Amino acid sequence: MKITLFLSLLVFCSSLFAAENNSALRRSNGLLKFIAVLEGPRDFALATVIGNRCGRYMAPEGKAPCKASVKKMIEVLDYDIIVSYDKNKKVDETWNPRSFVFVAFKTNLITLLSNQKTAIYLNDLNQRLYAYLIGEKSQPNVWDITKLHYKTDYLTAMAMATLFQDTSMMKLHLAYLQRANTQGNINFQSNKELLSRVIDTINLILDSSEANYRGLFYPKEIQADLNRNIYHFYVPLFLSKSLEREGIERKYAYAAALMLTLSYEFITSANDYRFILKDPERIEGVHKLKDIFGGYCGSNIGVRGMKFNKSFEVIRASFGRSTQDAVELLLKH
Repeated sequence: MKITLFLSLLVFCSSLFAAENNSALRRSNGLLKFIAVLEGPRDFALATVIGNRCGRYMAPEGKAPCKASVKKMIEVLDYDIIVSYDKNKKVDETWNPRSFVFVAFKTNLITLLSNQKTAIYLNDLNQRLYAYLIGEKSQPNVWDITKLHYKTDYLTAMAMATLFQDTSMMKLHLAYLQRANTQGNINFQSNKELLSRVIDTINLILDSSEANYRGLFYPKEIQADLNRNIYHFYVPLFLSKSLEREGIERKYAYAAALMLTLSYEFITSANDYRFILKDPERIEGVHKLKDIFGGYCGSNIGVRGMKFNKSFEVIRASFGRSTQDAVELLLKH
């Protein structure tokens, strides 16, 4: 019954995706669009899509624990999507990627924005970032600044992944709060506005130098080979750390967070969504490989620290030969 329902939903989604004509829209966030249109069964569908990779790549004894870890990970994600449709458009017209807002770690986000201490942290971070931007101070490390306020690696990862889950100018997580008319306590609105200003400062730094931006947000051991989207690194870092904290064995906490990254990157590697349930034979695009590398590094650091193989070129060469071999290589690290 569930499989039949899921396949029916896939057919429905595929018909929506096939209607897209604008290449720019086709390149938008495929996985978000996929789960956005599912509404009620989103968790089941997302667990199936990611768990499918557990079944494909894990050793026989690891398939079931990986899938169980994925289900727990979706609980930790605590995500929601609000989709707006133009009632004047026909069903077969283009799905507008601007017509949705998305949030992950929703409860954590509301809690953080409702905490008076968050203002102290965001003000400190913004002042340090701005001083660096105008050349008054040497380059700070955002992780270190955040840890000064949140003390533990777990809470630091939670704050980074939650508050900075979308550092684009769209700030989808803040737009979600606005669209959902989320009401917090006396600190909520001012903290939300302050977070928006910090993200603006982050973007000013990015505009001035992408290399400097990487130096601000990533560990020095891996920063040269990561893209500008820090959520590719910090979200899987927090997820793997959270899963281990929930009692998930380390290797499966790592695997589940990695499978989320791989599922997203594989699905969005083609415009026609042929890779919802199967995967490309190989991947050669450097930008996409760097996003995969970011998820791989974040998932590892969450549970192993820096004790893993940090060679981007080895991983790049492996994906150039075979996706199957490359994923098996990642799972061994």
